[in-house]
Amino acid sequence: MNSPQHHVVFIDGICVLCNRLSRLLIRLDPKKQFLFSTLDSPYAKKTLSQPMEDSIVVFSQKGMIYTKSKAILFITRQLPYVKWIGILFHIIPTFILDHLYDRIATNRYRWFGKHDACPLQTHDRFVR
Repeated sequence: MNSPQHHVVFIDGICVLCNRLSRLLIRLDPKKQFLFSTLDSPYAKKTLSQPMEDSIVVFSQKGMIYTKSKAILFITRQLPYVKWIGILFHIIPTFILDHLYDRIATNRYRWFGKHDACPLQTHDRFVR
């Protein structure tokens, strides 16, 4: 299902927070602009130049790669219902947003838990 019309969001497949946010993103994406994959998938290894463990990564339809807070900002700008979040966060310096992102990423398993396997793998918008 991968094509130039889609952005691909790479997540930590076992992270409960990542999976919940991905499911929310699927609901907020009526145009089906986003596909999903895990950071350790064969597709990620083929698409991303280097492994990225503690980061959300977006591979845009134009071939750009966004990580951490820039990935979140990119995603929010694409969605009609949450565009205002991207605009609001755009006024906060990236180094502050990345620091906050890193803090959450470091503690995500402790705060939210983890799955044994990625539950999104069965979804029709998942890329292997």
